[in-house]
Amino acid sequence: MADTRLRSAVVGCRIGALHAAGYSACNDTRLVALCDKDSATLQQVGRDFGVQRLYTDFDVMLRSERLDLLTIATAQPLHAEMTIRAAEYHPQAILCEKPMASSMGEARAMLDACNQNGVRLAIGHEWRWMDLHVKARSLIAEGAIGEPRFAYVSVDPGGLMNRGTHQINYTLYVLGDPKVEWVLANVQRETDRYERGWPAEDLAGAMIGLDNGVRIAVDSDVRPSVDDDESAQIVVGSEGLMLWPCDFSRVPFGLKLLRKQAAEFEVFPPGPDRGPEFIAHQIADLARWARGEIETHRGDANIAIQTQEILMGIYESARTHSLVRLPLKTQSSPLLDAIRGGDLEVRYPGRYDIRYREQLPV
Repeated sequence: MADTRLRSAVVGCRIGALHAAGYSACNDTRLVALCDKDSATLQQVGRDFGVQRLYTDFDVMLRSERLDLLTIATAQPLHAEMTIRAAEYHPQAILCEKPMASSMGEARAMLDACNQNGVRLAIGHEWRWMDLHVKARSLIAEGAIGEPRFAYVSVDPGGLMNRGTHQINYTLYVLGDPKVEWVLANVQRETDRYERGWPAEDLAGAMIGLDNGVRIAVDSDVRPSVDDDESAQIVVGSEGLMLWPCDFSRVPFGLKLLRKQAAEFEVFPPGPDRGPEFIAHQIADLARWARGEIETHRGDANIAIQTQEILMGIYESARTHSLVRLPLKTQSSPLLDAIRGGDLEVRYPGRYDIRYREQLPV
């Protein structure tokens, strides 16, 4: 009997090892190849999942394998280039890790390349499959808190491109993915801070306006006023509110809901699944999406690009000291533009990377 499973591969085998596990666990996919420049990592992940076709050259893998599905789990600066190159080989779908890209020009080029080649593109915000976020979205859609009016997002330490992309994306998800209209923000970068080789701000704050009238307040790398958690998400409606943490190891609850005139919160557990399971769920849906069994994917890049636009809008608002209306016209990275233009001058020199926790050469 012919093997009808979708031929799948992963490039970038550090975080990509979780994607390899997802492909291996999915009945609709067969993990046929892996790619990584680090041969030791490549060999180890190959052994872990019984994959023999191992590549240190991405282009060689693309030419050699007839892929149906591909995960791009490399560092952010490589996402656009690799997605565009992979699209030329016409896989059915590509799953690219977050953040989508380094600029709006890159993000739009990724979508254009995939659209022109008939490739479905998803961005890996895997907590869209978390029971808690699904429950929050459902409750809001059912009117449990009335009409949403305001949301608060506290981004745990790690920078907007690393952590903020997750938490902003999930807040948009629970609100039903409304259209984003504008951003007003400021950032601080007084140290020469990087995250996996990409410049990162020290602190950030923003107000985001949605087309349904909801305002989202965001602070990043600022410790919130919640004593028992490093991050907090809150949505306030006309008839109630809900809140949830991101680090469930530090708190005894998942989602709290306070309805109008209720005497106390309803408490919902976070659910049994954790990070690896969410990645497996998004890969299972990627296969179903590629086969046409579902109309859309929760990580569809046509939806995820709004999160990218917010991130770039925050940097552009800080750079220009003005409210930025979306879609963003700036195609380059506003953060890099601000650094190069002297708008974010380093007061405390000494380049360091928060991911590797070590000094890097200047």
